[in-house]
Amino acid sequence: MKKYLPYALTPLIVVSAIYFALKGQYWMWVFEIIFSFIIIFGDIFLGDDTSHPKFNSTKILNGLLYINFPLIFTVIAISVWMAGPFPLPEWGTSLMDARNGTTIIHLIGYVFVLGLLTASAGTNVGHELTHRKRNRFDMFMGNWFLALTWDCAFAIEHVYGHHKYVATSIDPATAKRGQNPYAFILRSSLLSHRNAWIIENRRLQRIGQNTVSIHNRMLIGYGRSGVLTAAAYMISGLPGVAVFLSIGVVGKIYLEGVNYMEHYGLIREKGAPILPKHSWNTNRRMSSFLLYNLTRHSAHHEDASVKYWELKAYPNAPKMPGGYLSCVYLVLFAPWIYHRIMAPILKDWDLNYANDTEREMARIQNNHSGISTLMA
Repeated sequence: MKKYLPYALTPLIVVSAIYFALKGQYWMWVFEIIFSFIIIFGDIFLGDDTSHPKFNSTKILNGLLYINFPLIFTVIAISVWMAGPFPLPEWGTSLMDARNGTTIIHLIGYVFVLGLLTASAGTNVGHELTHRKRNRFDMFMGNWFLALTWDCAFAIEHVYGHHKYVATSIDPATAKRGQNPYAFILRSSLLSHRNAWIIENRRLQRIGQNTVSIHNRMLIGYGRSGVLTAAAYMISGLPGVAVFLSIGVVGKIYLEGVNYMEHYGLIREKGAPILPKHSWNTNRRMSSFLLYNLTRHSAHHEDASVKYWELKAYPNAPKMPGGYLSCVYLVLFAPWIYHRIMAPILKDWDLNYANDTEREMARIQNNHSGISTLMA
């Protein structure tokens, strides 16, 4: 049983977030400090995990994904309620006191923290589940996770687009060298929805269905998000809708920040094989357990149908300079530092991983981005 416990980290963190969310006031900011400290310093001091244990129960491993569903919805519902005016019966006096002491600044803390948790315990789990295309229950669960950020496109464009075009110039989820991360986030978000519509329209045409129909997965996805937004309105009116949508936006920003760093500056010629060198990896222990081995990204792109507990560590694949949380914080809040840190790492990739064609494509991109001066 011991080997299953590391993958209980994420649901335990969300349970902790529920406790802090119920306290109201400044406590979500306290949670953010504690959470960041544990994950970032855990990555620094607990080293790497390159193990490949054999598991006897896939039900437990899947259960550690599914349990996030009621937990993340609960903590978001609490956060939405904290923004609204609706009273509770007498038994809820302590909760009412907590809410009455919660200001706009405190609610920003809710949005910031819940955006981060939605990305890690929501979208990331949805990502794992929506790759299981032949499992109807997993697809159902995965798409509801994605509904939290109004990102139904992810289950289509990511699976059928990004995994085909990763590290090429036409993949919106691959960041170019020196690219402004916020320009990337906007472009990737818009193009992922555009591409998802194109992919879905082609699928509907193949099966003889109209675009405007109950068979359109994009329309169904927007409907799911609309139901959740309506639920937020029922809980707390317009303030609740504002908090729910803000959490979704922040969660999407974190997701795209992760997209940015997972393939930043990597080059692949369109049509060439997707190899381990076309993804940045990290085997840092805390990041791996927190994100259900999303960190083993080369293995994931090698075969996207492989379950999270089966992914290989690939210790010789290109490595990120740190764990996921520390890197995404740098991408979003100090991109100039991230670019300087990555410049010599990209130079090493060009010299030791790239083939001749990729090396020439990298040289051109370096010159266009101005990053060649950092790599010198």
